[in-house]
Amino acid sequence: MAIPQGTPTSLADIASLTGGHVAPEHADVTVTSAAIGSSDVQPGGLFFAVPGTRVHGATYAASSSAAAVVTDAAGQSILDEQAPDLPRVIVEDVRSCMGDVAAEIYDHPSRELTIIGITGTSGKTTTSYLIERALMTEFHVGLIGTTGTRINGNPVPTKLTTPEAPTMQALLARMRDEGVTHVVMEVSSHALELGRVKGIGFDVAAFTNLSQDHLDFHPTMDAYFRAKTLLFTRVQDGTTPRAVICVDDSWGEQMAGVAAQAGCDVTLISTAAEGEAARSAADFYSGGDSWSLRSVSVALTGRQDVSVDVGGEVLDYSISLAGNFNVANSVLAIACATAAGLAPATAAQALKTVQVPGRMQAVDAGQDFLAMVDYAHKPGAVAAVVNTLADYLPQSHGRIGVVLGAGGNRDHDKRPKMGYEAARIAHAVFVTDDNPRDEDPAMIRAAVEEGARDAVAASGREVTVRNIADRREAIREAVAWAQPGDAVVIAGKGHETGQEIAGVVYEFNDVAELTAALEQRQDIKGHNAK
Repeated sequence: MAIPQGTPTSLADIASLTGGHVAPEHADVTVTSAAIGSSDVQPGGLFFAVPGTRVHGATYAASSSAAAVVTDAAGQSILDEQAPDLPRVIVEDVRSCMGDVAAEIYDHPSRELTIIGITGTSGKTTTSYLIERALMTEFHVGLIGTTGTRINGNPVPTKLTTPEAPTMQALLARMRDEGVTHVVMEVSSHALELGRVKGIGFDVAAFTNLSQDHLDFHPTMDAYFRAKTLLFTRVQDGTTPRAVICVDDSWGEQMAGVAAQAGCDVTLISTAAEGEAARSAADFYSGGDSWSLRSVSVALTGRQDVSVDVGGEVLDYSISLAGNFNVANSVLAIACATAAGLAPATAAQALKTVQVPGRMQAVDAGQDFLAMVDYAHKPGAVAAVVNTLADYLPQSHGRIGVVLGAGGNRDHDKRPKMGYEAARIAHAVFVTDDNPRDEDPAMIRAAVEEGARDAVAASGREVTVRNIADRREAIREAVAWAQPGDAVVIAGKGHETGQEIAGVVYEFNDVAELTAALEQRQDIKGHNAK
């Protein structure tokens, strides 16, 4: 991404902002951009030299184009040895101040933008797509998230779901300069914990749900939840955001309380069906606005006709996305767009034909069964996908097949749980590799398979469980297994186009591989029919 130029900012001003120390002879040195990667620093730019897991970033300062550096005491020692004349500001914690400093350099772009941030375990990407589509009916819109960044629908290369703070502020500045008025942003727990969104004033903050994920980073579910609360409790420019929170689970109920206590105006969303344990928004919380589901009608094509009670008014609309969880995503999206200045009916109408890459994405090659790709890579998401497929298939006939793996160098505990959730309802589970990274793929597959076989033993159902290392072969096996009226879902990678194995990313696209397997099956079927 091209880094825009900001306003010249002196090291004295940066030291004052951060509480850091700058040598008097360097106080008047100015910088006009900021970066955390040494290769990304522009001439005249500021380099944030942070401690790494192996090497301190200050090690690369001398070879960068930086006009100055912000670093800590350890980085100071390295600079004293390698680049003693390089101007620097010394702070206690570099990461904690990056957002505020970068915001200052780029003239606080979030102050001129309406920013909608979405956090939660599942649904962030789908909800962000829906909000983007709704807002684009009347506004110029930027999107930042898992599947990349867009400005008015045009892709902008970025690396992380939520970019590092200097990149984030530069990106917001670029959006502002290109006429964007509204920005929709996925906000991960990592981003909140590591301060990537500091310096951003959120106008709307949304919460989807919480289920097990990222416990390799957060020690407990409570810690994971606390990281998410920062989107609602971290005050910027003296204001708190408008909160839009789904209260279909206990975590949502807790988040509503946190947001209310932080002083947020709260809109509560409930899509819990009548008779379920989750309480309606009106029963749970008497303040603010409440949106609750009235009814859902599912067509054979997968279209869902939704009716929602919006503070006593009825809102009817349709979506082309399958699953109860996508009903919740759509209600949350409309409420967020409404909080950002769009009429509910306008937002709802815009969602009618939205499809999200790799999220319950149907692949049709003329086969006589349902074939889909989905990003589900955590237990709760796997359960939601297989439950959705079960709702669409006649219980007396249609069967469900799931291709499933788990990523390496991530939460080990969720692996057997993913296998368990798949085999609890599916009729066949094809355990395979999914970005094993630096771990032994066989060990990862064994954990997923163990969970699947535990589910089979607990239920007494007949479930086919196969362990197939090659992901391409697993997809072909699943397609070959399917019969007319069945459903097959390739879970885990969704929109991703690479498979990471031992430090190397190989080209791999689940949609393309599923399409090829389906076409091969159709060719064989046609040949046999001759």
